[in-house]
Amino acid sequence: MEFRETLLSSFRTLRSHKMRSALTMLGIVIGSGALVAVMSMIAGLNQSVSAQFQSIGTDIISVSKYPWIQMGDSEDFRNRKDITLADAEAVGRLPSVGLMAPNIHTRRNIAYGGETVRYTLVTGSTAEYETIDNYLVDSGRFITNLDDDRHRASVVLGADVAEELFHLRDPLGHDIKVGGKRFTVVGVMEAKGDIFGESLDDLVIIPITTFQKAFGRRRSVVIDCSPADGVSMQRTMEEIRQLLRIRRQVPRNDPDDFAINTQSDLVSGYNALTGVLYMAMVGIVGLALLVGGIGVMNVMLVSVAERTREIGVRKAIGARRRDITLQFLVESVILTGLGGGLGILGGSAIAFLVKAATPLPAAVTPTAVILAASFALVTGLTFGVYPATRAGRLNPMEALRYE
Repeated sequence: MEFRETLLSSFRTLRSHKMRSALTMLGIVIGSGALVAVMSMIAGLNQSVSAQFQSIGTDIISVSKYPWIQMGDSEDFRNRKDITLADAEAVGRLPSVGLMAPNIHTRRNIAYGGETVRYTLVTGSTAEYETIDNYLVDSGRFITNLDDDRHRASVVLGADVAEELFHLRDPLGHDIKVGGKRFTVVGVMEAKGDIFGESLDDLVIIPITTFQKAFGRRRSVVIDCSPADGVSMQRTMEEIRQLLRIRRQVPRNDPDDFAINTQSDLVSGYNALTGVLYMAMVGIVGLALLVGGIGVMNVMLVSVAERTREIGVRKAIGARRRDITLQFLVESVILTGLGGGLGILGGSAIAFLVKAATPLPAAVTPTAVILAASFALVTGLTFGVYPATRAGRLNPMEALRYE
């Protein structure tokens, strides 16, 4: 009953100073809203990127001349020796390697009739590329080993290329120009979407032997492979590393002159990016809550001064120090709690507006709501302790004489 009376009294006091209470809550509203909005957008990005990572395969080991995430002087990477098709075949013979698909790339214009798709990725590979890199055929078929053996001019189109060249027509069996060379469409792949803003469907795939004949052999090969059944990724990567160091005659104490890339490299790069966002969020929220907390303390100290005589009267009729302290502390927590609630609603609204109006995903999570509410309440407790304690310690005789 005592606490209920304290709570009701606190609400009455705050309602009697609506404008002051609203301005006091502003910093808490901004801080809580920023926390919810940013965490919601990061959560949405995490879900989107996770789905994109799944689309490129979860157990791919990709060996190439260049690392996926480049740190340092790019000239050092360009000066490395090319990885050869013979290197890829040697990797494919390792017992720890399951499937292996060598692939090489260039960018060319793709043309059909009066339509042209410019600077499209052209990939030369083998039949295993479909399984390893998680490409699914929507219509027709993928390239086969027979296409590769006979150097056939067969081509499989990515979803974006098929749409831009043929629109609603069936591409199968039609001849197109890939970099000025004639190829016959044998299949169209299912759409895979984007990753980090780059389309995974803006490509065509042709047999690797046909690629070398049409566009030259002087290119570094990328070796995509997966571990054999029952073999760990780490063991497979280590065996590949040892094999290539021997084949490429890398001195014992020198670093690798090739890169072994996995999905974890992309995850690390993404985590580094979101880490910057988290740090910025912490700074914004911390500053807003500090300003809001100082505002709460200031208003509560003013309230103590204004109500000194009231405090004296209450103590004279039997109110204890803890009763006075509790009332002012409850008022402080109510202020920040209401500010936190408004901030959560505002941050959620911003997140949904961003999701609706832009390509950026957003997902309000319970974690974001709980953190925002917790920060708001802790701010009220932290910055309300001093004014509440000061009110509770007032001498009743001096308080009654206060004007």
